Amino acid sequence: MSKFLGIRFVAFIICGLFVASPMQAHLRFDSLLIELDHVIANEKEYKSRKENYLEKLKEQLRNQNLSRESRYSIYQSLAGEYETFICDSAIVYANRALYEAAELKNTSWMNDSRIQLARGEAKAGMFSKTLDILNSIDRTQLNRHQLIDYYKTYIDVYIYMIEYNDGYDLADLIAKKVVCQDSLIQIVDTTSFEYVTRYGFRCIETGDLAGAERILLSYFPKVKPDTKECAGITSILSFLYEQKGDSEKEKEYLAISAISDIKASVKENISLRALAFILFNNDVDIDRANRYIKKSLDDANFYNARLRNIQTAKILPIIDKAYQLDREKQQNRLRFLLIIVSLLSIVLLIAILLVVKQMKKLARAKQHIEEINARLNELNTVLQDVNKQLKQSNLSLAESNHIKELFISSFLEICTQYIEKLDAFKGTVNRKVKAGQVADILKFTSKTENSALELKELYANFDHAFLNIYPTFVEEFNTLLRIEERYPVMSDKSLNQELRVFALIKLGIKDINKIAVFLHYTPRTVYNYRSKIKSKALNTDEDFEEKVKLLCSDSF
Repeated sequence: MSKFLGIRFVAFIICGLFVASPMQAHLRFDSLLIELDHVIANEKEYKSRKENYLEKLKEQLRNQNLSRESRYSIYQSLAGEYETFICDSAIVYANRALYEAAELKNTSWMNDSRIQLARGEAKAGMFSKTLDILNSIDRTQLNRHQLIDYYKTYIDVYIYMIEYNDGYDLADLIAKKVVCQDSLIQIVDTTSFEYVTRYGFRCIETGDLAGAERILLSYFPKVKPDTKECAGITSILSFLYEQKGDSEKEKEYLAISAISDIKASVKENISLRALAFILFNNDVDIDRANRYIKKSLDDANFYNARLRNIQTAKILPIIDKAYQLDREKQQNRLRFLLIIVSLLSIVLLIAILLVVKQMKKLARAKQHIEEINARLNELNTVLQDVNKQLKQSNLSLAESNHIKELFISSFLEICTQYIEKLDAFKGTVNRKVKAGQVADILKFTSKTENSALELKELYANFDHAFLNIYPTFVEEFNTLLRIEERYPVMSDKSLNQELRVFALIKLGIKDINKIAVFLHYTPRTVYNYRSKIKSKALNTDEDFEEKVKLLCSDSF
């Protein structure tokens, strides 16, 4: 970890010089990671924009009438654009610019080209060649702007050498870098970006973190969006907050720097690699760390700088192995969850089958209940019919009982009368016998008028008793007859011979012989009476006698 901090210590200044696009410092880290993922997904758009601009510069070189001065200017611009895009191309165009400057014998332009070429060789890892080029430059011939670039290039090569040595024999290199850095700070404008970033970084090195934060944050609002200056100052701020122990702000500014690298198509970058290492070390997001480190390696390969390839290649296996282990854990977790889900699915399937089976049982039970209910309804209907019949039977039984009671009462009354008459008759006979009046006895017992009188009295008693039981018999009987054939209702409660026949039928006596005996008629006479009355009926086709039996049913 200490080695990596040492690498970052010397590398942040380079990142600060070649990244672009500002991001607000107050954005939360998670939202910045989402933005970074989005920017990576759209990298082709930014790369295409860069390539289109380079192609426009190259298009100008195809003009045959182009002057050497213009050609030099274009080569120098291409070398500067390729400086953070493709290292080899930057060296090629720097050499071409140097050639044109030499042909023009322009010493100032030659010095500019040598400094540009030295920066390209330094980024390619050709440190000895870089130092030879810088040492060949007569510093006394450089103007202020060239001298600033001269010291910046010396600082770059010393930083790359320190990174390349990876912690071994660094004291001399660090001392030379500090001398160049102090020399640069002395000649730059105190209000310039170079002064703020170099002095701010120097404050961090000397431990003046408060001073570094004050000068960097005060200048930050002045930096334009989508520029190397903005990306550079955010990378230095990230390093500042790392030294202060504020990991949240460190990660936020580092994410902004990585986003700026991609948007500016800066392939020579370390911010994304550093962010990947932080995510890996803090075990925040191994998947993102793996994606970021692989993206960083792709950029290093595209840039074709040996040093960046070596640095990224050292970290990649560590993160990739952790990623594979994390992925294996996730796969094991997924397998476990899959097993759990499968078991739950089986349980759910069994539960569904049981529910379906239970529903079928319930359906059968419901159908059975419906069948039972239907049968109960049928039975209820039958029961209602039986109840009606039973009620009718009870009414008939009550009627019969009542008739019996009335007839028993009438019978007892008649019997009592006849017993009294019989006693009186016996008394008369006894007196006659004792007196020897046999002739009177024979005369007394042979009188026919007495029998006729007794029979008349019997009919009267029958009529009275019957009409007491069925007081509306005559009225209802008349409803069965035609109007002109109906019988008058007698106020003395008496019946004529024809009505008396049907009164006996109402009482249930159907036998003509029994009716004839009771009425002292011949069977033929009874038959004639029946036929005569039936001929008077409203409907002669119906069973007249059955209708008679149903008369006076509501009397009880």
